[in-house]
Amino acid sequence: MPASPRKTDRRTLYTRQVVKDSFLELMKDNPFHKINVSMLCKQAEITRATFYLHYADLNEVLDEVIQEALDIAERNAEDRDYEAEQAMLMRTRKTGPEALKGKEYLLPPCQRVADDPKYRPLFLDDELSAYIIRKIYLAERGVGVPGIAKQGRISEKDADRVFMLMIYGLYFVNRAMKWEKDDDWYRIQYLINHLFTSGLDGVKNLPDPFKKGS
Repeated sequence: MPASPRKTDRRTLYTRQVVKDSFLELMKDNPFHKINVSMLCKQAEITRATFYLHYADLNEVLDEVIQEALDIAERNAEDRDYEAEQAMLMRTRKTGPEALKGKEYLLPPCQRVADDPKYRPLFLDDELSAYIIRKIYLAERGVGVPGIAKQGRISEKDADRVFMLMIYGLYFVNRAMKWEKDDDWYRIQYLINHLFTSGLDGVKNLPDPFKKGS
């Protein structure tokens, strides 16, 4: 029989939020694979029955928390314009990394996914990296791939591969820097974004035979 739809009254929303916040608290000191339902229930001060009333398992909690972090990074995703973002980033060449401060929305969500410090334990967990990157990739490819294909004048299949390089590379650079937005972080984002932009500008001028067959 199909599962009954879960209620979304205030009490339910509150309990689910307590569970998610408790989960993130546990992740500050524990890798994901060491967290269990009993630990989470103790942290959240709820019973196991209450937990299973709201979630099927810990993976469902994990997915919901990751999605929340992505939603924050993509709050204005529907209004994103890849070409406009690239044009604005190109203008920062004259002013340097300082131009990105206060304009982080110009950066891809994969560079902003840990903007809210409470989610950072997720993005510092080695075990979760591949899983999270896959979710970011799927969430962002609809905007990123067509933009890369147009800017580099390459097929969407090749643009998809370039996009994978960007997503994986940017994620691990940011994780190595612990997602902290200090001056060094802005400098590296500035360098990386211009590296990709200049690289795509160079790709579009390659002879067509080297861009076909894909």
